[in-house]
Amino acid sequence: MHSDEPPEHVFRRLLGAYLGGAREFVVQETPALRPSTRAVARTFCRRTRQPEIVSDDGDTILIRDLAFESPVPLDRRLEQMGRLVLRFHGEAIDSWRTLPLGEDDSWDRRDDEIDREAWYLERKAALRLAGPGPVAPSLDLWTVSRCLERIADHAVTLGESGRRLAGLPHGAGPLATLEQFHRQAMDHLEGVLGASSGAEANDLLDTGEALLASGRAIAERLLPTVGGGNMPPAAAAAVARILESIGRTIAYGQDIAQVALDRSFVTDHRPGADRREGRLVPAA
Repeated sequence: MHSDEPPEHVFRRLLGAYLGGAREFVVQETPALRPSTRAVARTFCRRTRQPEIVSDDGDTILIRDLAFESPVPLDRRLEQMGRLVLRFHGEAIDSWRTLPLGEDDSWDRRDDEIDREAWYLERKAALRLAGPGPVAPSLDLWTVSRCLERIADHAVTLGESGRRLAGLPHGAGPLATLEQFHRQAMDHLEGVLGASSGAEANDLLDTGEALLASGRAIAERLLPTVGGGNMPPAAAAAVARILESIGRTIAYGQDIAQVALDRSFVTDHRPGADRREGRLVPAA
């Protein structure tokens, strides 16, 4: 690595190798490793599952994936991650009704837990794609994990934006509209995570399209009030960010629904097997 490479670039390179399935990571700088690079290596190990620093020789750090297998099947881990993301979103919205507590990066730190799980699942999908098994289930696992990771990122935006909504009235007006829209988005997400048939996935795709159209209408109704002086500029900026994040959450939910729809067309070609609905992810 170059001695002047920014720490965030080092982290991205390590993470990219991890997601690609690498089992060893060598971080080397001459004449010696910078303290910031060592800090990045420790952060990488903390924010991912399994890699640990096994040696530090002054100018080289060796990180190795311990590669233990979790007893929890991948489909169960994905279900747990979905519930975690739903809960995280709910906590972000609930925070709008309370005074902001904790440090400014508290939401990012909470998101680390979800990133760790998502990156692990994406890594497992990449390793399966490189193996002899069927491609489609691994792609499904990767897609749903990545979507949930991105949806959790938007929960961070919702939590952070809540600090700017303190002046808006509760129970009516823009805040009530945003909370209702978010509840609808969460109902949609919960539905797509539990979709078990093509018909159900198709209905949820229709629901998602209607919600996206509703979001555009809400933006047209709420945001022009800024010019009329009905909403402080800081609150208006937060409302715009919130609407965008809820919209992106719905869009990622649509991607998950599409996976469920695609898997519904899977046919088991083994002798004597009947056509059946496909699973989003296979058991480990």
